[in-house]
Amino acid sequence: MIAKLFRILGRYRMKKSVWPVLSIILVFTLSISLLTGCGDISDYLDETEESFDSTSEETGQITEINSQGEPGTWLVILYQDGDDDVLERDIFLDLNEAEIVGSSDMVTIVTQLDRYDGAFDGDGDWTGTKRFLVQQDSDLESIASEELADLGETDMSDPQTLEAFVTWAISAYPAEHYALIMSDHGMGWLGGWTDPDPSDGDMSLSEIDGALSNIVTQTGIGQFDFFGFDACLMAQLETFSMLAPYAQYAVASEETEPAVGWAYASFLNALVENPAMSGADLARTVVNTYISEDYRITDDEARISFVEENYESGADLTAEQVAEDMSVDITLSAVDLSQIAALNEAMNQLAIVLTYVDQSSVAAARAYAQSYTSVFDKDIPDSFYDLGNFVEFVVDETGDSDVANAAQQVTNVLQQAVLAEKHGDQKPGSTGISFYYPNSELYEMTTDEEWVSYTSTADRFAAASLWDDFLVFHYMGKEMNTDSVDLSVLDPVSGTSTQDFSDAIAASAPETGATVEAPGSGDITVGEVTSTSYELPSYDTATISAEVSGTNIGYVFYYVSYYSEEDNSYLMADMEFLSSETSNEIGGTVFPDWGDDTTFAVSTDWSPTVYYLSDGYDEAFIYLEPEVYGATYEEDVYTLYGLYAPNGDESQQQEAMIKFDGNFEMKSFWVFTGQDGTGAPREATLEEGDTFTVYELWQDYNADNDEWEFYYYLGEILTFYGEPFTVVAYEAFAGTYEVGIAVEDYDGNYTESFTNITVTEN
Repeated sequence: MIAKLFRILGRYRMKKSVWPVLSIILVFTLSISLLTGCGDISDYLDETEESFDSTSEETGQITEINSQGEPGTWLVILYQDGDDDVLERDIFLDLNEAEIVGSSDMVTIVTQLDRYDGAFDGDGDWTGTKRFLVQQDSDLESIASEELADLGETDMSDPQTLEAFVTWAISAYPAEHYALIMSDHGMGWLGGWTDPDPSDGDMSLSEIDGALSNIVTQTGIGQFDFFGFDACLMAQLETFSMLAPYAQYAVASEETEPAVGWAYASFLNALVENPAMSGADLARTVVNTYISEDYRITDDEARISFVEENYESGADLTAEQVAEDMSVDITLSAVDLSQIAALNEAMNQLAIVLTYVDQSSVAAARAYAQSYTSVFDKDIPDSFYDLGNFVEFVVDETGDSDVANAAQQVTNVLQQAVLAEKHGDQKPGSTGISFYYPNSELYEMTTDEEWVSYTSTADRFAAASLWDDFLVFHYMGKEMNTDSVDLSVLDPVSGTSTQDFSDAIAASAPETGATVEAPGSGDITVGEVTSTSYELPSYDTATISAEVSGTNIGYVFYYVSYYSEEDNSYLMADMEFLSSETSNEIGGTVFPDWGDDTTFAVSTDWSPTVYYLSDGYDEAFIYLEPEVYGATYEEDVYTLYGLYAPNGDESQQQEAMIKFDGNFEMKSFWVFTGQDGTGAPREATLEEGDTFTVYELWQDYNADNDEWEFYYYLGEILTFYGEPFTVVAYEAFAGTYEVGIAVEDYDGNYTESFTNITVTEN
């Protein structure tokens, strides 16, 4: 009856009926922290064409610039786009952390900070954009630095705004060494840097490229000694390829970043104390101080405030305990950009040899390698993968000696390129640089110029890489054109003046009329689902079993849905990973081993249970969707989707999700700036009065096409009252339940079979 599991055909609909409350089995306490979205894919469709228009100082139209300062001096330029209702306070605090150190005779720190109108009201609740010369001050709650300019409302998502500020800063404060740090939402190769007021736009990767080209040309600085993306998901081969002509060293994160951001007070203090450090030294210091030396964690007074905001009231945590808890799923890496050309060359050779092997084995490597948070629709599998972990998997899955040799070269260069790398226990297999490898559905979407094109957005990478050409071969069978590669576009001398990549983009374009194939798709059958009992009370247990056969089998689940006679619909109640008898591990990443046979049996025990989320006063039925397969069930990760509203303001609602481990203890809370689960998350903090509206996933019958289709409906609204939310498990109430086995292939498609079980009154 289920035509296609988890293909969400609608957005969300009005609320359906609410489940009754039954006897409590157990309660899990949740520590609440918010992760907020780092971008909005939909903005690429409506991005405004308006250019930045201001005075000569603001536009940066400077004809002569003396960028050579005194020997040994540094200029640190902070581009802080805080024009966002969730990130404003976090970026404001980052500037205050920089003030803990302040500028010195040898190190000048300047910032352009854009604030949001209507969220955080600290420091007089001023709005608009201001420039500051950062000066020493120990108060985290207000800015004491010298105000250099009040620009009013500017569009920080406009590359001309970036160009104007950085060009002005270099002209006003020439130095020998330059560091540029861009803070806001990040979306990997798509870019980021949203600004809802005035344009509600984003800055694409190609637009950042163009701005940096103009900056280095106008100022004559050659390259930045250091470049930082204090934003989510930016440590990608695509983004580092864009940066290679413009900077010597860079720091970025493969995964999302927590609310505290970088440890500004710590790494800036290290620079002020030792301005003789190189760009490489600064990059290593940013990574090594990340989280563990953040001022909001190490300072006793600041930590007390931070713990009160993010943990259960009354918690008395040391700096080490907070840092350990905050570090479980982080990543951050420092990269030598002079190695990016060699890394692309090695990756190109790997792409070539991969065309000679079974493409389903390459898809298997994609399915199992370490991945990072998706910025696309919530029903599309992850598409950002760790490069080092992927090449380990592709060697194992293909068993090909040529692939092994090419992969080893990628690993060798990758190790030379990554100067320092930090990742948490829940991000095993992270080696410092990720890349884009979509499933077939997302690949087709990101080759569409009407939506957002991978090669047009990451155009410099497309010119230097064969990976985009390999994807065309992988999904459409088009022969690769190895002559289209031009590694010189990554050169700091010739690359900065190269902005036209149309020939390279055309070379990797799909052939007109070609169809997308899915080498990871499996010919999978799930046999009849049997149960030891088809009628049981809610306190009892039934064992369900089925036989699975086919190829390209990735993950296996059991799922439960409740049939509502009133709505003639099925409400998804539970879905969990089924573990194989043995699990394998490559580079720390765990994946199931279903054996060599194409047919195997699976079984699991089911105790009729449903779950609710409680705010202390109200409860909402929840459905937790499986996301990450762990070595044990405790290490699995599950996701709850919903809508977050700051201070309960429905006009400010944003897509959100809570992540739980296999014990249903909360790991984190995320908010997206885009619609339908798009955008990249970053941590923030729940305030009293904030609300979370739970999504319920229902399956409705569509008489027009004679199919059952999935839709998200709005469930109950919960309010944060300053105390942690709790997950509550109840015995399921009487009724008919569909209990089934679902199998996911390497491309993210599901095949399922089910049986009906009646739960009786106790």
